[in-house]
Amino acid sequence: MSSAHKAEYQDLSENGFSRHCQAFSQGIKPDPALWVDEWADKYMVIPASLGAAEPGRYRLSRTPFAKDVMRALSPEHPAEYVVVKGASQLLKTQVGLNWICALIYGAPANMIMLQPTEKLAKRVSARFDKTIEAVPQVGNRVASKRSRDSKNTADTKEFKGGTLWILTGRSASNLSEASARYVYADEVDRILRELKGEGDPISLLRKRQATYGRKGKGYYTSSPTEEGSSRIEELYRAGNQQQLHVPCPHCGTSQVLEWENCFADFEKKTAWMVCATNGCIIEESSKPWMLARGEWVSQTLGDGLTWSYEINYLYAPLGWDSWFKLHQEYAEAQIEVEKGDTEKMQVFVNTRLARVWSQKKSKIQPQVLKDKAEDYRRGIAPDGALLLTAAADIQGNRIELQIMGWGMGPTGLEAWLIDTHIFYGDPTLPIVWDELDQVLCLPIQHASGASMYIRGAAIDSGDGDSTSEVYEFVKKRKHRYLSGHSQSLIAVKGHSQAKKPIISGKPTKTEVNQRGKPVPWSAEVWMVGTDTAKDWILNRLALPNQAVIHTSKDMPIELYEQLLSEAKVTKWKGGRKFKVYEPIKKGIRNEQLDMAVYNLACAHHLGIPTYTEKRWEKIRNDLLQQQVDLMSELIKADPPKKIQAKHQASMQPSHQGFGSSDWNL
Repeated sequence: MSSAHKAEYQDLSENGFSRHCQAFSQGIKPDPALWVDEWADKYMVIPASLGAAEPGRYRLSRTPFAKDVMRALSPEHPAEYVVVKGASQLLKTQVGLNWICALIYGAPANMIMLQPTEKLAKRVSARFDKTIEAVPQVGNRVASKRSRDSKNTADTKEFKGGTLWILTGRSASNLSEASARYVYADEVDRILRELKGEGDPISLLRKRQATYGRKGKGYYTSSPTEEGSSRIEELYRAGNQQQLHVPCPHCGTSQVLEWENCFADFEKKTAWMVCATNGCIIEESSKPWMLARGEWVSQTLGDGLTWSYEINYLYAPLGWDSWFKLHQEYAEAQIEVEKGDTEKMQVFVNTRLARVWSQKKSKIQPQVLKDKAEDYRRGIAPDGALLLTAAADIQGNRIELQIMGWGMGPTGLEAWLIDTHIFYGDPTLPIVWDELDQVLCLPIQHASGASMYIRGAAIDSGDGDSTSEVYEFVKKRKHRYLSGHSQSLIAVKGHSQAKKPIISGKPTKTEVNQRGKPVPWSAEVWMVGTDTAKDWILNRLALPNQAVIHTSKDMPIELYEQLLSEAKVTKWKGGRKFKVYEPIKKGIRNEQLDMAVYNLACAHHLGIPTYTEKRWEKIRNDLLQQQVDLMSELIKADPPKKIQAKHQASMQPSHQGFGSSDWNL
């Protein structure tokens, strides 16, 4: 090799080695100091094209509580995970955009933003595009959308030093194609918990950061949903659980703004806070002063990696929805609660108060329900109860019976729990069924003195050892007449699935022939939408100011415990969220609730909920006429002085129920 070639080779080697060293040193060099809050206050702009209430330069002074969250998101901060459990339209998404833009400007690397749905992903993508148009310090680092081979699409934003992917949490492939140093999951509680057997999207998202180690950072935000299923609540509790403390403008006491300390005057259309310590009246106009002096306070150490924050809408800046507006929303939700619908209240609790919704805690307690019991005698139908149904629940060593009355009240269909019975014995033996049949055939006294008969009864066929006995019992008594009154018995089976009708439109034959065709003369079973029926019953039992399901003061506390034995909870299966009723505690009995469900199903089978006022009036008149006829017969048969004694005797129950001791099996 000539000397000239040797010199050239040496120069190339030195240059290659030098470049390698330079690249290596750049790779291990720490990121330059970048504090997201400082960057946002200096460069961030909220574009008018977004339709924001306060467009223009981003001002941290408007939402000073965001400073600590953005500090924790900064590369220099030790937090690996930052969690915000907050009210809707407060703090979360704008901070996320500030963070992403600051990273593109000063610490670029691959990023993933995860949204619950494609619609939300597209909306956030459009918001990002409009933001970087208004912030040239970021816009000139992101690929242009106007080039033919554009690398700026709805779900992919390439920039100098990395790529931002805006994905949905509904596909495992979205979360397995690239690694990312930074991840942002928005509205965590609306993201599926499992993706077609691939696992939890949040766990998959964190795996995308594995190669970055402690340099990775994740941001997780959402308003919470239901107790026991809220992922943001789980993430929040894994961290240091910071709450925002603000000083009272009068006494200076530091405190958390809680809904329980907020009051309103609807005539004056104003609301105020009461100091939690000294009872000072805090006007909303003091909010800017309080927020400027707010301090995030940790409730616990947490896992050492997660900085978590909780904030409700009471902290919203002055000029946004006011405290009084929140009280208006709460009052509207409370009206719906009194009608038996808790959906609006749950939305208020989740999105305004940033609290999990506890369906179990929202329901009335057994003793409270017993205290609301009315002054009518057990075994006698009160004045409002004009029609009777019954329901039987079959257990291994007994048959239980519940008798319910129906009538029309101010709020629509109303129910009265008239009586309960327990028939002990093996349900596979005829003697127990004979005892049940005797009670079903007996008349029940109405408060007017008239005699009433049970119009229909629903017998739970279940999946037990006595299903065939149930079918045989109802098959022989499908339609019968008792003292001129018709009675219909049906076999029922619970179907625990949301939005099913309270009772099916037609029954199912219980026997099929060799060709798989139903046998015409076989017994029939009616399917009952137990979840729908429980919604109707438990929502109305919980009404605070009115009784739609009435109970007698003679009923034992065990009856109320059984009526309130279940609550609706949220479960996940196959990545899908669904609601199901579960016992509020292990081992609690629920026969009275089940029988109330079957009574409601029987009422629907008879068409009682469709009765018009005119028809109810006719039923009442028929009862009154029966009483007139009874008195006429008594006058003919007995001297007048014996009438009163005989009438009082007729008012006694014609059969005896079981006392409270019989509930303790």
